[in-house]
Amino acid sequence: MTTVGATLLLAAASGHAQIADKFYFDVDGGVALQQDIAIKNGTGFGNPPGNIKFDNGWRAGAAVGYNCCKYFAAEVETGVIWNDINMGSSPALSAIPSAKAHLEEVPLLVNGIYKFPLEGSFKPFVGVGVGGVFGMFDSSNIPGSGPGAAPTYRDTDCVFAYQAEAGFKYSLGQHVDLGVAYKFVGTTDHNWHDNNITLKTDGTMTHTILATFTWRF
Repeated sequence: MTTVGATLLLAAASGHAQIADKFYFDVDGGVALQQDIAIKNGTGFGNPPGNIKFDNGWRAGAAVGYNCCKYFAAEVETGVIWNDINMGSSPALSAIPSAKAHLEEVPLLVNGIYKFPLEGSFKPFVGVGVGGVFGMFDSSNIPGSGPGAAPTYRDTDCVFAYQAEAGFKYSLGQHVDLGVAYKFVGTTDHNWHDNNITLKTDGTMTHTILATFTWRF
């Protein structure tokens, strides 16, 4: 009986370890480079429409994933992408005292990850994802964006988003990986509305370089 009990205990422990090793929690952070996007309507924010130009910003995110097998994983990811912005119409925001604006994006994505079958601690991967992005446009003191001498303009929309990524992780032990990743996030057109003014733009296209930390449990 003792031998049988010990065997069952070892089998249960082995099964638990196999299941536990399939889940992981990932966090990342780094620089966000937004491409210029066009303003598509001429009501407010300059007439004729100009472009929105972005300063370099940052991205931070987190994901919970499941290793379906040795080569594939599925995960749910969210985070924040932040960039200060400048209108490319005349005059530009940089030429207007106290005028400022920023774009904050919150992605919610389902990703599929392919891990290249290499032996050892070095683990390259590629992935794709789909979902949505909540885009929060926030500005103040932009001429034509509202009533008064110092108008504010704030709104949030939700648009379809897609992601592509590539990178590598390096295993430091049974539970911990460190890595570097590149992620590209694109969206469909944005549509914000405040102060009876609609701001329509192209979709955003964001390139990010990130450091990653993964905990397997």
